[in-house]
Amino acid sequence: MRIVATSLAVSANAFLLLLATNASAQTAPDVTSEKRASAQDVITNAYTRVEVRHGLNLNMNGESVGSMSPRMEVRPTVGTRLANGRLDLNVTFGAIKDSKTAEFKQRNPEIIAELSAFSSNNFSLTPFLDVFTPFAGKGTTGKMALNTEVKSREFSMPAGSVTLTASVEPGIETASRSGFAPVDNQVGRPGNDFGLVFDEKTQTEQTTKREPNMSNETVAAITFKPARFSGLTASLSGFVDTEWMPKYEAVASAESESGVDVRKAGYSVSNNSFNRVRLTWAVNDRVLFINDTLQYIDGIYEKRVDGKRWENVARLSYTLL
Repeated sequence: MRIVATSLAVSANAFLLLLATNASAQTAPDVTSEKRASAQDVITNAYTRVEVRHGLNLNMNGESVGSMSPRMEVRPTVGTRLANGRLDLNVTFGAIKDSKTAEFKQRNPEIIAELSAFSSNNFSLTPFLDVFTPFAGKGTTGKMALNTEVKSREFSMPAGSVTLTASVEPGIETASRSGFAPVDNQVGRPGNDFGLVFDEKTQTEQTTKREPNMSNETVAAITFKPARFSGLTASLSGFVDTEWMPKYEAVASAESESGVDVRKAGYSVSNNSFNRVRLTWAVNDRVLFINDTLQYIDGIYEKRVDGKRWENVARLSYTLL
């Protein structure tokens, strides 16, 4: 999920151009006073929150639990909402502790810019940029995506209300460390003669990746809000995540100094599906509790016989400002 840093910069510039275009439509004639107002808005609309997470992974051997992997996370967030609350800019720090160590390790600080480009009762359009910074020693990774969601009207009944939603989220994923991608060596010569790397684990030739990964997430969900419990919602969602990773081929070429041309030969496609049961309780304006139970599966509602993996993540969030 990584390419050269220039691809990340291009994605970021494109997203910032979209934000600038949106903001220019609301710019006042007095540029100086607008700049002062914007600086004030950043402070006035700032918020901070702290989230504590507890996660538990269950890896299965047949029908029995093979291993359990608990972990704890602490995630402080600082952000601001601009453009009448439609633009959310925030940075999340964090520390993670798993069961194998007594110490917390740093989580890469994450920067998110999210714009509510269009929103109505039944449809929303939200482009966003999500960047993991390199400050925890893992390099910079980024994703630029567009979330499109369609929502049905609420169906009311004595017990509560039900809402159906569906969404798609196509995106481009980049990284500062280019990494490797598989290459089909068709020239009958050792790959190291022209810069290829042999992966002992997969027993395949690899080359430096030049293009970004592409991805799409498709979600269908049903949400229930009970009438007697204010702030409580329950939802069942099905996710299908698809990723396109570039692959390459090495062919003979008279134009190349090495006599070989390494070029892109399409994409390898991978799919991951999972179900999620979410329970959300908005205790008040500051305290939010979310519990997610996830089941990872091979295909839509097709359970694995071996290696079936369950995960439960409980989150308690407190907004300071």
